[in-house]
Amino acid sequence: MTYYRHWTVIERLSSLLSSKQTNCPSRIPSYWMVSSFFITIVFLYYLLLAYWDHKLLFHQSQQQAALIINPCTTVRPKIIILYWTKYFRTIDFEYGLGRTPFARCNSSRGDPICLTTMDRGLLNESDAIIFHARDMKENDLPQPEWRLPHQNFVFFFHESPAHTDLNMLKLPVFRNYFNRTMTYRRDSDVVDLHPYGRIKCIDPSPSCFDFPKLNGTPVEEIPTVPFSMDLKLKNKTVAWLVSNCRTDSQRESLVRNLSLFIPVDIYGFCGNGSHHCPASGAECDRFLGQNYRFYLSFENSLCPDYITEKLYRPMAHDSVPVVYGGSDYSSYLPAGSYVDAMDFHSPQNLAEHLKKRMSDDELYLKHFRWRKKYVVDPAPVDGMCQLCRLLSDTKTESKTYPDIAEWWHGGHHTCLTPPPSLV
Repeated sequence: MTYYRHWTVIERLSSLLSSKQTNCPSRIPSYWMVSSFFITIVFLYYLLLAYWDHKLLFHQSQQQAALIINPCTTVRPKIIILYWTKYFRTIDFEYGLGRTPFARCNSSRGDPICLTTMDRGLLNESDAIIFHARDMKENDLPQPEWRLPHQNFVFFFHESPAHTDLNMLKLPVFRNYFNRTMTYRRDSDVVDLHPYGRIKCIDPSPSCFDFPKLNGTPVEEIPTVPFSMDLKLKNKTVAWLVSNCRTDSQRESLVRNLSLFIPVDIYGFCGNGSHHCPASGAECDRFLGQNYRFYLSFENSLCPDYITEKLYRPMAHDSVPVVYGGSDYSSYLPAGSYVDAMDFHSPQNLAEHLKKRMSDDELYLKHFRWRKKYVVDPAPVDGMCQLCRLLSDTKTESKTYPDIAEWWHGGHHTCLTPPPSLV
């Protein structure tokens, strides 16, 4: 088909040029040169497309070959996960394509092989189709009746309900459309924290459980062994790096009130320009960790389980996070590793608590005892591993979400109102 399509273009162009030659016999040499030139261009175009088609076929054959990775040539069952939308500007959801997202999954010999693709031509062969809620378009969706009995339409999202287009999710097409969820929330079918981070055990063992804690996970004791750290440079109190200056959580009001009782240095777009990081990204986090004892990990909305990288960045660089959000932080962090603004009756009470830890090094260092047992995982991949296991398990029960908008923003999942005592 490809050869026929490209050769037809050449024939049509040749006939057009030939007709011009017939009308102007005195210019045959020049038209012959022009026609030769255009035919050459089209021929090169054809060669390039053929070469590209060959590369695509070769790439697909490589993916197919990757499905058989047993030295005895035993064919293992394959599970295909199709990215239907983009994830913002990325086509691979920042996980990768093929086997890449599952390279670090714990699997046994003989387990099904999971792979991801963006090829919509594999819709009927796919076991799961992932839709990023922010990038969904009503006129660009597989129809609900197209879903095969074994398939899972997966609702994928990392934004808070406060920043969700709920009217779009309430469209009739989404009634009973999704039968799996993959979000940061702990009641999702797959809990995915890839863009935000988490706390995990340094040495995996039956006696150590990764965070976040799910229902029924036992509470573990934090080591009482003292943690040492050079505090010579940590002579500043509180830092806050922020670019969104008006939020649903009214965190900016809390910071303004807190700064009446304790110094708060604001970096980023929302600052007054007097504080600048010497570099960006991880280098800035490292600079803040070296100089400040506390970092304000304040979320832009107070929604259940909505905890972002604002929490884990300072923890990875030896600052104690002061948290403000709508989550149960005890399910996400080791005891004593953080300060929760919601535990205080006023910004003044919070400021007094922080001042005590500025003047008492031993009291301050107790916040780091968790480091003996845990470490920050800035980009967990276990979300994809969970999805692979769920799709592989023949005992997984089928389900459907009648109203995805209600599940996302209804009942006990409604975001909290900022407490008047703090803001």
